[in-house]
Formats: sequence, C-alpha cells, structure tokens
Amino acid sequence: MNLDERREKIAQMSKSIFQYCLSQTSSYQESEDLSQEILLTLCESIENLRDDKAFYAFIWRTADNILKGWYRKKDKRNYAELDDNLPDNSWERLAEQMQTNEQLTCITRELARLNSNYRRVMVAYYIDSLSVAEISARFSLTQSMVKYLLFQSRNRIRKGVIMKKVFGELSYRPVEFWVGSWGKFKPEYRHICMSRINQNIVMACYYEKQIEEQISLQTGVPTAYLENGIKELLEHEFLLEKNGYYHSNIVIVTQKMKAEIYEKHRDSIRETAELIRDFVDRSMDAVRAVGFYGSDMPHNSMKWFMVSQLFHLAYIDFLQEKLPFGDWESYPEDQFGQKGYHWFSEKSEHEDIYMFRTSTRDDSKKAVILLWDVDVNGEPVCTRMNRMHETMLINLLTAQPESESDKLICTELLEHHFAVKTNAGIQLNFPCINSEQSQKLGELIVPVAQEICSQVLARLNGIKHIMAGHTPKHLHDYAEKIAPGEMTPEICDVMRELCESRWLLPLTRGMLATTVMLRAD
Repeated sequence: MNLDERREKIAQMSKSIFQYCLSQTSSYQESEDLSQEILLTLCESIENLRDDKAFYAFIWRTADNILKGWYRKKDKRNYAELDDNLPDNSWERLAEQMQTNEQLTCITRELARLNSNYRRVMVAYYIDSLSVAEISARFSLTQSMVKYLLFQSRNRIRKGVIMKKVFGELSYRPVEFWVGSWGKFKPEYRHICMSRINQNIVMACYYEKQIEEQISLQTGVPTAYLENGIKELLEHEFLLEKNGYYHSNIVIVTQKMKAEIYEKHRDSIRETAELIRDFVDRSMDAVRAVGFYGSDMPHNSMKWFMVSQLFHLAYIDFLQEKLPFGDWESYPEDQFGQKGYHWFSEKSEHEDIYMFRTSTRDDSKKAVILLWDVDVNGEPVCTRMNRMHETMLINLLTAQPESESDKLICTELLEHHFAVKTNAGIQLNFPCINSEQSQKLGELIVPVAQEICSQVLARLNGIKHIMAGHTPKHLHDYAEKIAPGEMTPEICDVMRELCESRWLLPLTRGMLATTVMLRAD
C-alpha cells in the first residue's frame, strides 16, 4: 500500500477506534479527544511502517500506547493489554457489541414509556420469564389478549427505538401552579392539585390530547410514575379520557396569558395607579382629621393604610357586588355534589414581592378585623392571627388582661406585633375605627374606590378575549366565567407602579398600617 492508501484505511477504521476508546473510558467527550489524537498520530507516523502485514498490529499498538498515557494522567492502573496479533474483526465485533448495548438502552427507555397494560405483560414475559399461560392466569387475561399485548408492545418498542425522541420542555422546565377557586373546595382536591407531577400531567395534555407515552415524553417521567396521578386526575375530572387519549379539563392561567393581559392594559393600570396617588396625596390630611386610633401614624404608613382600604373596597367589596361571585346556584357542580369554580394559575419563576394576601376576621357583634399583607413589607400577618388572638384584641379595647391565660395570649400578640406595650398598658398596634369614623372615612374613600372599580370592570372584556386565545375550545365557556378572577391579581401591577416610582416605600417596624379593626359601636 502506498501512503494515501494507508491513510484511507486509517480513516475507514476511525469508527472502530472511537468505539474502542469509548469502551475503555466510558466518556463520550474523552473518547472523541482520544480517538482524534490516535488518528492524528497514526497519520503522522504511518509512513514509517515498513511491512504492510504489520499494519493492524501497528494501528492497535499505537492506540494502546496513547491510552496508557491517558490512564497514567488520570492515575488509572487498570487498562487492557492488546495482542499484536489480534485480528481486526475482533474490533468490529466490539463495535457491534457497543451498538447492541446502545439498542438495549433504547429498548429499556421505550419499555418505561409503555402504559401499564402493555408494560406489565412485557416485564412478565421477558424479565420474569413467564409463559403466555402463566401471564394469562396472573393478570386474568385470555391467552389471545396476552399475545396481542406482546405483539403491540414489540411494535411500539421497535418504532420507538428507530425514532428520534426528544423530551418536551416540561422535562427540564416543569411548571408549578397555585389553585384558584370560588365556592366549595374539597380537601382532597388540594392534595391532588398540589402534586407537581399531577400539575405537569395536566399541562402536557392542555393544548393537545396525549396518550400516556406522549405524556411521559413531554414530562420526562416514566409511565409507571404517572399512572396514579392520571388515575386521580380522571376520578376528580381534572382530566378527560377518550380512546386512550387524555385532555385537560381545568383552565390554566399561564404566565404568557398574564403577560399578555398586562401588556394590553398597561396604560390603564398606570392610570389607576395615578388616580390612587393623586387621591392619597390630596386627601391625607382629611383622613387624619377623622381622628381614629392610629391616625397619627407616619406619612408612609398612612399611605399604606389608605391604599389598602382603596384596594379592599374597589377590588373585593365593590367588584363582588358588580359580578355574580355570590350566586351559588349558578356555580357548576362536580361529581361529588360540590359547587364551585376551580382553576390553575402558573407561578412565576421569579418571586413577586408585590404578591398580596387578604383575610377578614368577623365578630359581627363587636368588630371586624381586615388584614392585608404585601410581601414587600416582610413576613405576612394573615397567617399568624387565630381566633384567640382576635378575641383578645377586641377585649383590649375595654380592659387589660388579668388571667394567666390572657397574659399568655397577649405575649403572643406582642411577639407578632399585633399589640404594643405602653405606659397605659397593652394597646393595639394597628388602626381601629368606630362606626361614626368609618362613615366619615367612607365619604372620603368610597367615591374613588368606585371609580377604580369602574376602571377595572372596563378591562374585563379584554381579559376574557385573551383568556379565550390561550384556552382549549372545550374550556372557553368556563374560562369566560372565571375571567373576573384575573382582575384581582392586577393589584400586584398597580402596587408595582406605586412602589417602583418610590412614591410608596416598604413598611418598617411600627404600626401595622394595612391591618384595620372596624368596631361595631
């Protein structure tokens, strides 16, 4: 052979050399580097070969020497010695073995994606070595059905092995939801809905119907780990099934939908924020003049007090009056007889510091406590107040604690900053308003809150239109009914406008300006 023929022969052996390197290193990247180094060395030194009969021995001796050097660098001591007389077809057999191992990996992958009916029969037949008759008895199937399932499974695996499979986005960027609801919400729903696997099953089937194997591919989860979740979701009608295809049966408010809603209404949301700023700046002195407990709070705290009252009136009280939130009879009924609307709302990958929580503690005979928390102000207080705290706070209006149990509760109130210790005793650490003062405040605040509510309602049709564009057709009517639920979250956008303009600053230690007690007297 002349030099060109020798180099051509080396080029033809490049695959075998790579497979040999891969068998020794178990690293695809290092095998590529080593095989390139071996091929380069061979091309540079092959002209020194005197006898063509020693061609293959020269090839593998060179490869062996380079591998030994690699082992020494890696501080490895176990490496295979090569026989100079080893025929080349042994390396071809090694390449075939490597290819077989790769196929086995693909077969195992496809087996994991089969649904339970197919997979259990394949495992019993090929792994447990059971006969068709034994499988028939174990699973209460006819032998004909066992043979059919084996035949179909082999076909699915065969097609899957030769088909290029790419995991869906949910496999590396799974979604996470919180659950929105109006009406009654069964405790079992929360367990089912808060499962991350269940949430991603629903997402995988949202825009297109999917079979189990497709859900597995979308989520990157073997079907064996999906089956219980699919069963639960079907039982509670969060999924629908027809002919082996699954389709989501709950509206999902995605981040893309939220972003589109915000972009459409950005200018009008800024107008709402500007309306709030103008009112608070113009009316703060008049609000202080009402003289309620806490009206002497610092300037920034008073802003928070007034803003939280506007939000509560405009987005909760007045909005509920304008929309059929309270029409229980019109709510859909599930298979358990529970009336209510339920939906998923996708959480942001980034924490929203303007997320809010609200709660109302109602003792209608004496007082109502309204709690409004925003994450930018630190740890929420809504979750810390219990019924004993509420009762003690109302009692503090007229008397100081005397019993040991009352003193213990007051200690907790002090720790949670619901109360403060003063020379006059333990006092509330948030505004307290009697009925006469509440009426005076209403005369100032209600007209602006009604105007804000009108602005919010004007955005409802736009929200419905956008939600329809992001929702499967069979859920359009349901999405339209829950569209008002996406009006309240815009509070976060208004809050962001107020805070990022530095008009409203995070609350520091002091009075809890967004917690308010409304006295009945």
